[in-house]
Amino acid sequence: MKLTSIPNWKDRHFTEGTAPSDMQIHRWLRDGRLPGRKVGGTWYIDENGWLADGDDLVERVLNEAR
Repeated sequence: MKLTSIPNWKDRHFTEGTAPSDMQIHRWLRDGRLPGRKVGGTWYIDENGWLADGDDLVERVLNEAR
């Protein structure tokens, strides 16, 4: 599991003006539509889980590549 902050995730995967709002991302995380974890009061996105898109094999490979 590779956790990344919401601002970092948005900067890495979206061009300016195309990223979803922080409120929408928080909703996706709470609903389980976007893999992540809340640490303290801050949400982090599981970047490997998101890139794998539910494929267990891909997620294992991404986690081993660290």
